[in-house]
Amino acid sequence: MEYYPLFLDIKARPILIIGGGNIALEKIQNLLKAGAAITVISPEISTSIRRFNRRLTLIERPFEMSDISEKYLLIFAATGESTLNAAVSKECLGRRILCNTVDEPAFCHYIIPAILRRGAITVAVSTSGVSPFMAREIKDRLKQIVGPEYTVLSRILKKYRTSIKARFNSFQERLAFWRVFFDSNPIQMIQDGERIAVEKKLTPNEISHR
Repeated sequence: MEYYPLFLDIKARPILIIGGGNIALEKIQNLLKAGAAITVISPEISTSIRRFNRRLTLIERPFEMSDISEKYLLIFAATGESTLNAAVSKECLGRRILCNTVDEPAFCHYIIPAILRRGAITVAVSTSGVSPFMAREIKDRLKQIVGPEYTVLSRILKKYRTSIKARFNSFQERLAFWRVFFDSNPIQMIQDGERIAVEKKLTPNEISHR
């Protein structure tokens, strides 16, 4: 199966996690980083999940099908019980709610990639559910390529993005500027401790002499 890659803005959006163990924990951690409003339903909720209790809505009881609601943008079935996960997936499909049955791609309406974050940069790796372990292996290799210097550069670009956009009248002019900027290898400059020199390339005086 081919999947369409997509980055969703889920800040403050309601997400339902069915399950309260280690299977659910990893999903909760990444969803919290994206600012989701998470509800967890499970008869048992692990200590690791409870430590996020101020940022979660915890409902400690057995899940019921009536808990599935269109108010949720996404639902994760992380129960570890294949029969229950399949039933949740089927119910969600009938109600046009996207459901992910963790580690059971056959019942998934969407899958979660291995994620590498560097500041504003997010790299997602997927094997279309064939091998999540291989996706993690690729992500670990990418960590060596996309190092912390990319975090620094992303913060610099965020700082100057608006002023750069205002300084050029057309997309083509901005494109030409950014080509020159990246041809100067700002990543290597940051690795060499030349962050100030990188920022100087984005200042009005430097731009006016191009």
